[in-house]
Amino acid sequence: MKVLDDFDFTERRIEQNEELDVVAWAENNGWVVRKLQYVGRRSAPDRLFAGYGQLFLIEMKRKGKTPSRDGKLSEGQKGEFKRFADVGVTVHVFYTGEAAIAFLKEQMPALV
Repeated sequence: MKVLDDFDFTERRIEQNEELDVVAWAENNGWVVRKLQYVGRRSAPDRLFAGYGQLFLIEMKRKGKTPSRDGKLSEGQKGEFKRFADVGVTVHVFYTGEAAIAFLKEQMPALV
């Protein structure tokens, strides 16, 4: 069977892989990580990260080939994240594991 000329063989990174990379890094660097899921509701952020005297809610989205193809927040997520924002809590949204890890590193105290 011949492969079509326009077939794309680039490696795919699904949202779950990026999320699990962040979880593994965080747990190995002193963070407590919990998967979030509401009972009887939808649109919870993906994970809660606790450590170094702080709590962060993080939502991971899939990175598309172009900005218009990037994973977007659902209407339910937009509403839920706005409810958090209204009480002063930010839900951080990341498209790559590297960006989420960089954010968590910035929140850690400098080790001297």
